Amino acid sequence: MTNMPDTIVIVGATGFIGRNLVRALKDAGRIVPVSRSGANVEGLSGHRFDALRDLKAGADAVVINVASYRYDAANFNAGQVEMLLRNVEIASAVYEFCARNGISEVRSASSIAVYPADGGNFDDAAPLDLNRDPHAGELMYGWSKRIGEIYGRLFAAKSGINTVAFRLTNPYGPFDSTEENKAHVVPAFVIRALTSTGDFAVRGNPEASRDFIYVGDVCEIFRRSLPWRGRNDAYNLGSGENVSVRTLAETILNLAGTPRAIISQGAATSAVAHRRCRNDRLKADFGFDRFTPLAEGLKPTIAWYRDVL
Repeated sequence: MTNMPDTIVIVGATGFIGRNLVRALKDAGRIVPVSRSGANVEGLSGHRFDALRDLKAGADAVVINVASYRYDAANFNAGQVEMLLRNVEIASAVYEFCARNGISEVRSASSIAVYPADGGNFDDAAPLDLNRDPHAGELMYGWSKRIGEIYGRLFAAKSGINTVAFRLTNPYGPFDSTEENKAHVVPAFVIRALTSTGDFAVRGNPEASRDFIYVGDVCEIFRRSLPWRGRNDAYNLGSGENVSVRTLAETILNLAGTPRAIISQGAATSAVAHRRCRNDRLKADFGFDRFTPLAEGLKPTIAWYRDVL
């Protein structure tokens, strides 16, 4: 792949997507991991996020920002204010770092939570209507991601810093949370499938559906974006296929070798029954037409959890 950067600064390198990116991109250039802890990642020396403004990188570097304020899935609503404040701080620090170092290329992880609550099929070909709020249950989180995208447009116009943002659906894979009460739906289901017995309870409507995307596909799209120069855009990064919560649970239980009855219990975290997004532009612009099927992506995910739990 030509025109790859010599240096790739990964902000959020110790997180779920960040750690997978470090692994996937180790052969693509010099990786500079940045995280809140500053821990080493995959044998590479880490750097603390609160010292980012003092980090030096060449102007030819590309910054990948996958850092996000980590919250407990069970306390999503209570953490909304912190999500807004911390995620905006992260975006500010990243663009300040780029401006100080003359870096002109950023790739960032956004979210389909940016879309208006009343939207049925999220289309990244249409301009985002900022006069219509995200879903009330994730209002602050959705706006934190919107503000990150707005920062990208402003810094492109005033500082020549180009950003390609990826609106993630529900990524899953190895290196995600190992605490069920803090995990999102896929890791939470995997943890419970491997560590519990009896009926398998899901919150809310088991027929509600979501788009799930394997983290390996996410990393590959980020990789393919690295040679790009001078582009400013936002893409939906999802598989384009919805799977019901029931089917997700059944698939995980069967692959884990622990099939059992699935029951509905309590209210869902989100009142949105179905979230669908189009990925036509992503497939066309990145030449990516085969996303990892759910069962195929769950096999290495479950294997990783078996090893660490």
